[in-house]
Amino acid sequence: MNVWMAFLTLELKYGSQNSLDNEMENACKQNNPKQVYLRMCEILEKEVHSAIENGVNYTEAAEKANAMFLKMCKRFKSKKTAWLGHVKYLLKMGNSEEASNVLKRSLLSLPVYKHIEMVSKVAELEFELGSPERGRTIFLALLAKNPKRLDLLFVFIDKEIKSQNIDGARALFKSVNRPYPGSLKMKLNDKQMKSLFKKWFRMEEVYGDLSSQNLVKQEATSYVEGKK
Repeated sequence: MNVWMAFLTLELKYGSQNSLDNEMENACKQNNPKQVYLRMCEILEKEVHSAIENGVNYTEAAEKANAMFLKMCKRFKSKKTAWLGHVKYLLKMGNSEEASNVLKRSLLSLPVYKHIEMVSKVAELEFELGSPERGRTIFLALLAKNPKRLDLLFVFIDKEIKSQNIDGARALFKSVNRPYPGSLKMKLNDKQMKSLFKKWFRMEEVYGDLSSQNLVKQEATSYVEGKK
């Protein structure tokens, strides 16, 4: 694979589009085709960022990169990694609108069982590369449709914590434990609620104080007593 990618890099720099396309097909015959496209997209993305860093016009490089991402998504339309690669690139470039469009197109092509993970990963990418507020919106919509998915809630909370929005993470814990009009409404069983309180308490141990830790204990006790 490394030898082929070195060859393709030379074609990109010194060859024509036709010669590059031909060698891409040859590389795909000798390697995992999806990996060839992912690596090629990575190379083209680096070309774009290199142009930006050096203060030169990056329009042509960006067009080549976008064309390769589009080609990859068309060829591997049932592969989540292909679509996520394109979304990630667009968010890095600050093109959130097109990233949203790519997400919508991906859901028309991916198998239904991949939809939740795809949307969740895009929400994570928004926190990391785009807008945390858009990430929150996506997570909230996803959880509204999947109120039993504690794992998705924990990913959401982890992203809030990583972005130093401790109050936001705390608000999520509280709203799940004591839903109010307009808040997130989860349908968790007792085992899941136990995991929720444990995670909440661990967060307060790191970012809270004795008062906030005692509050979690009180909330957990109230929950257990309310089930009697």
